[in-house]
Amino acid sequence: MKNILHIISSPKGEHGHSVKLARAIIKQLCNQHKECKIAERDLLAAELPYLDGLHISALFKNEAERSDDENQKLSYSDTVLHEIKAADIIVLGAPMYNFGIHAALKAYIDQIVRFGHTIAYQQDGSRIGLLKDKVVYLAITAGGNYTNSGFDPVKDYIVNYLQTILNYMGIETIIPLIIEGTAAPDFTVDYDLVCNDIQNAATVS
Repeated sequence: MKNILHIISSPKGEHGHSVKLARAIIKQLCNQHKECKIAERDLLAAELPYLDGLHISALFKNEAERSDDENQKLSYSDTVLHEIKAADIIVLGAPMYNFGIHAALKAYIDQIVRFGHTIAYQQDGSRIGLLKDKVVYLAITAGGNYTNSGFDPVKDYIVNYLQTILNYMGIETIIPLIIEGTAAPDFTVDYDLVCNDIQNAATVS
């Protein structure tokens, strides 16, 4: 049994190309592993908490030291961390907006990067990521087409950032699948074809 967590960060919902790509990835994974349990976290379904002073203060306290308000601040983080830890495979949808990820995805990342849960420091002061033995598939989409343009914001600002933060939390196996040019009037794509070999990164434009 493989536990798959699908994280959605598209405000377009089921019409979003990143959602359609992610669902094609999950379909392929379930064909491979036969038995799958799929959980879904739609970051646009409800307002996410953003970091504030009380939240940051709570992060650096033991549970016994926190006030009720501080514990409440961490309740969303506790929930999504439970989902992350339970997942064997994470399929992360990340459409590009203005050369970056959606604000909801950044807010989500701020909730899961947390001492004692996804990162820790050892006695010698070195940092380790705690999310070991997980695989992440990045379902990345962009309205523009940057292939052979000499300017690659998808790689520079989306792939590199997400790989860095995932590595920081201990995840080493990260497979990006990328679709570009979705804003073109005549754009069409076969999502299943993009995912035909999901062991390798794929770019379609």
